[in-house]
Amino acid sequence: MSNCVVCQRNFFQEISVHSLFTPKKESVCEACRKQLIHCNGCKRCRKPNRFGPFIEQECGDCIRWRKLLAVDYLDKNISLYEYNDFLKTLLSHYKYRGDVAIGHIFTFSLQAVICDHFNDYVVTTIPLSEKRVEERGFNQADELIKGIGIHQCLTRNIGKDDRKQSKKTRYERISLVKQNPFNLVEEEKSFIKGKKYLIIDDIYTTGVTVRMAAKTLLEAGAERVSSLTVARAIKG
Repeated sequence: MSNCVVCQRNFFQEISVHSLFTPKKESVCEACRKQLIHCNGCKRCRKPNRFGPFIEQECGDCIRWRKLLAVDYLDKNISLYEYNDFLKTLLSHYKYRGDVAIGHIFTFSLQAVICDHFNDYVVTTIPLSEKRVEERGFNQADELIKGIGIHQCLTRNIGKDDRKQSKKTRYERISLVKQNPFNLVEEEKSFIKGKKYLIIDDIYTTGVTVRMAAKTLLEAGAERVSSLTVARAIKG
């Protein structure tokens, strides 16, 4: 019998041939897991579409980014789940209450995506400011993929707007394109050239954050940059 890290109820893990050969012990009950909706939308950014598949290979968000940037800094984004009310509550508890056990329920799935799609990529994460790390006690993106070798090559520019992304309007987020909040770790600059990078973060909303991080890496000589997140906002 296991205890669900989300609802705290006891549950029996279903025994299957697969479960006999995997070291992963299920930590979420079936009732809670059913509320996590897999992303199957836009091929480039995984934006969910309630009305069926997108006619084009990319959604309106991706098209607007190409028009805004001329060349999109981000090759593609993969997100595990739709950012519905259930997942919003989970990630809020994880980030703001320090419930790292909730973050770890996504680790196995993130690792699987990395192995399947980004096996030859250097893995990095979106950095927090020192103020945010002090408030939370950890970087949520780092904790999500604990155990994977991370090259932390990005830093936050001191003095940039450090309000929580959830407190900013869409316009304020998009305006980050004109004021990149990221810089490079000095010791990593010589390592970046010619490498493919995967940026890990918790939520993809408008895509501004990962694109500005990607821009920083590309300008340093990275070959290609993609992102992987737990959640994809339904409305960017």
